[in-house]
Amino acid sequence: MAGVLLLHGLSSHPVLTLGPLPGALREAGYTVAQPALPGHGTRPEDLRGVGWRDWYGKALEAYRALPEPKGVVGLSMGALLAAMLAAEEGASFLVALAPALVLRNPLAGLAPYLHPLIPKAPRTRSVSDAKRRRASPNYPWIPTSAVAELVRLQKAVDPLLPKVQAPALVVQALWDTTLSPKGVKRFYERLGSERKDLVAYESEHDLLLDLKAEEVARDVALWIRGVLPP
Repeated sequence: MAGVLLLHGLSSHPVLTLGPLPGALREAGYTVAQPALPGHGTRPEDLRGVGWRDWYGKALEAYRALPEPKGVVGLSMGALLAAMLAAEEGASFLVALAPALVLRNPLAGLAPYLHPLIPKAPRTRSVSDAKRRRASPNYPWIPTSAVAELVRLQKAVDPLLPKVQAPALVVQALWDTTLSPKGVKRFYERLGSERKDLVAYESEHDLLLDLKAEEVARDVALWIRGVLPP
């Protein structure tokens, strides 16, 4: 039975943010792992003092525990970790949902310098539907020091993208107010994969919580099934 590692984003709930996708993959016959990355699933304060290498270490541990063959799926920050795994561990496939290579807020890149002065960053909109947004399981705010770690992760992942050789699916959220579309395009174009697909949905950043969640989950599961049957 093939394995799939699912990685959530920064400040995201480790399980609920991935919406219907884990169930769709399990129903299709895959072994699914959903690790909680350090500092997540508790309270925002627990992200303080956590570095991107801590997130990657947990992702790597969970990936290596899965049976072969196996692939990786990541959302936002999780997509960067997934790309790093694909580059360094030779995953069978990569799915990057709204990869957070470039943030839309121009001040985000200054987070490594600003976090002592501005300790908290507000949560982004991330879900277009008001009812679903109110029910979001994600943290209500993010320590700016965690945003600084995301910026450091972006810089570490970018030069690794040409080393990714596995089939890759990049999913863009057309209404994304968290990420720059230029970053999604750069992520896709720099991938070294011989087969790589780019698709887009009318959705906010949290593709698996917004109105297109069921459609995105179904399409991703079908794509995975096409490159690595369970």
